Amino acid sequence: MIQLTRSTVGAFAFVYLDIYDKMTNTDYRPLFTFTSQATGYSFTLIAFSADYSDKERYVKCNFLIGATLNATLGFITFGNTAAPYGFYDVTVYQNSSNSNLNTTGLNVIYKGLANLSAEQTGDFKNPAVEYTDYNTNDSDTEVVWITF
Repeated sequence: MIQLTRSTVGAFAFVYLDIYDKMTNTDYRPLFTFTSQATGYSFTLIAFSADYSDKERYVKCNFLIGATLNATLGFITFGNTAAPYGFYDVTVYQNSSNSNLNTTGLNVIYKGLANLSAEQTGDFKNPAVEYTDYNTNDSDTEVVWITF
């Protein structure tokens, strides 16, 4: 599972994946597709950078978290109505260039689950959705009649 956390201080988010053995070309940064399990909203973007220096263990992909989505530069935005915090289905593709956003015909090198969340420290908190407890209101009696 991928854990991607929106920082309250910096704009960078890193993903470490053991995908190097599935990659046939390291000249290009991987292509990611995230689909929210809550809303069904889907977005595809290229990692801002990909570090292959520890390829025996992992490939480090970097994203920039900002106010707008810029798919070719690796700018990701979430924590809003369309792309809320929470669980996402994620697919990672072996890209054919550093500007290609079309997943057609690309090799899938990772498919799994991602959790997009936010830090809750510092002056600029990223609050998640807050829920209130359900009140059962015992004074209201409702009867259900079952007949055979």
